[in-house]
Amino acid sequence: MRLGNKTKAMLIKAIKKLVPLRWKKQLASFKILSVEYGHYNTIRNWKCVDKTNNKIPWYTYPAIEYLNSLDFSQKSVFEYGSGFSSIYWGRKAKDVISVEHDRIWMEKIKPESGTNQTVLLKKDDTEYEKAITETGKVFDVIVIDGLRRPECAREIDKYLNHQSSEGFMIILDNSDWYKNTAKYLKEELNLIEVDFHGFGPINATTWTTSIFLSRNFDFKPINNVQPAFSIAATIPEDEGYR
Repeated sequence: MRLGNKTKAMLIKAIKKLVPLRWKKQLASFKILSVEYGHYNTIRNWKCVDKTNNKIPWYTYPAIEYLNSLDFSQKSVFEYGSGFSSIYWGRKAKDVISVEHDRIWMEKIKPESGTNQTVLLKKDDTEYEKAITETGKVFDVIVIDGLRRPECAREIDKYLNHQSSEGFMIILDNSDWYKNTAKYLKEELNLIEVDFHGFGPINATTWTTSIFLSRNFDFKPINNVQPAFSIAATIPEDEGYR
């Protein structure tokens, strides 16, 4: 027997009433992570993308959301480690220089790189962390997300934009694995450490992406609004935001 649309709607409504509220909330939470953040999409394709297949960094989702709220359009970025994050930064920043040790991976990413992106190929030795010395410039953002992270952290101070009135930031991914490196950035460089714990692309476990801010940090938010609403936030009807 074929059910009419009205009967189907009534049946669905009746089934929903039978489902406990705690189950509904749990399913809603699962949908937010798997669909709205695109986590299922990343697992299925083994790529760091959001739900609309835009490339995103392999950082935790809370860190990505924070970065998405800031205006990097006039900022220069240096990355230790290249990949989908390079494409992400290429869309957001004025220019991006990345260092990579794997030629095959570099060639795979290259076709999607923008004209504002440069990738330096370096061996897995001291050439890697010293690649930044070849750039001849200072950076507003430095990302440490590749090889030899402790060595890279100790190489960057002279290449941070200390003269900027808006300050600078350093991003250290997997910082929970590099506690001594995080301690060095915080204490020796006198930076403010903000730890973003949570899920991120591909992984089925949580980890930590830490962002270190200069004491005068003042990057402008997009549309001059901060904090931005999170991906699955409830937006109030009254947009005065108190």
